[in-house]
Order: sequence, then C-alpha cells, then structure tokens
Amino acid sequence: MIKRFCAPALLLVAVLLSGCFFDHPLTGPSKDINTWLLGVWEHTDDKGKLERVRVTPLTGSKYAVVYLLPGNNKRETKEWRFEGWISHVGDSRYLTLKCVESAGQVPVGAYVFTHYQVVNQYTVILRTLQLEAATDASSFDLRKEVRKKQKDNSLLVETGIVWTRVSEVYWNKEDPYAPQPFQPLRYQPPTGSDDGSDKPEKEKEAIKIKGL
Repeated sequence: MIKRFCAPALLLVAVLLSGCFFDHPLTGPSKDINTWLLGVWEHTDDKGKLERVRVTPLTGSKYAVVYLLPGNNKRETKEWRFEGWISHVGDSRYLTLKCVESAGQVPVGAYVFTHYQVVNQYTVILRTLQLEAATDASSFDLRKEVRKKQKDNSLLVETGIVWTRVSEVYWNKEDPYAPQPFQPLRYQPPTGSDDGSDKPEKEKEAIKIKGL
C-alpha cells in the first residue's frame, strides 16, 4: 500500500502534488485526450516561485505530464513525470495522474486526481479533490465517494490554481517526456487591464467565482 501523503505534509504547492495519493486510478483512460490541455503551462505562487508543467500526447488516450520546479541551476531543478488521462464520473471530467518518475515525496506508482476547468485557450484552473477514502480504496469506492461529494458540493476545494499556457508542444513519439524548444502560441492572449475588464463576461465570471 502507498503511504498516505496529503497537502499539509508537502512543501510542494502545485495541484499535481498537493492532493492525497491512492493505489488505484479513478477510472481507466477515456477514448480521447482533450487537446486544449496540451502545452507548456506556468504558475507563479504567492512567494514568486515559478512552477511549470509540460503536457504532451503519450498515446491517443493518454498524456505525458512533466512537472518542473526550476532551481537556480540544472542540478537544483526537480522533475516529476506522470501518465495522465481523462476520467469521466457522472457528467464531470477529472484528470487521473499516475507518477512514473519521482524527484522525491511522491511515490512512484501513486495516483492523484484533479479537476480541470478550461477557461480559454491559454488559461486552465486546477482544483484538488477532497477525498476521505483510504489510500488502498478501490476505483469503485473512489468513484462512489466522488459522486456523493458531487451531490453535496463538497468535492472540490473552493479556490483553484490558475495556470497559463506559454508555449505550444508537438508529439514526440520516440520520447514524449523529452524537453521541447519554445513554440509560440497559435492564439495570443488579449492584452489589457490586469483586473480582467477586457475579458469576455464568461471568462471573468469563471475566475471571479473562485476568488482568483
């Protein structure tokens, strides 16, 4: 059984590493991936620490996810690798992530789940799932708890983490986890005021609701 790790016990704050870890996936992979999740994504925390996630195709139904904590040099940079896929539970979609290579703290073979909200082509909000199941809970029992918490609106943390796409990616079939050169975004984000007044109403509301 994988030892239970939860957010308060970790120094890492990214959603990919801040949930509790489980022995079993939420579901198996869906038929297809959501291509809007592909790219290099960045988030800067309250202390100015940069976090970076690179999401590339692994197969037609799985992602290769690399989470990076950049250091002052290559030796200090930490990297975690995951296989990821979309899990459908009821009418909702989540990301199931399996750790396949760890820089520490995250057990290899552990699963973590996160909810994703695609705001637009360059903004995604991730929220952890608040699950109380044992680490060795079956996939069936995990889905059962998810459905229960969906009904009483207690599944997701109130505030999510906003990630911004900064680069496109391509499918490297020989090594999906390999670093890739910077590639300009096909669709550039609009420029304007910092308060989001230039954003469409739907986008402003998505961010405002969660206090972001």
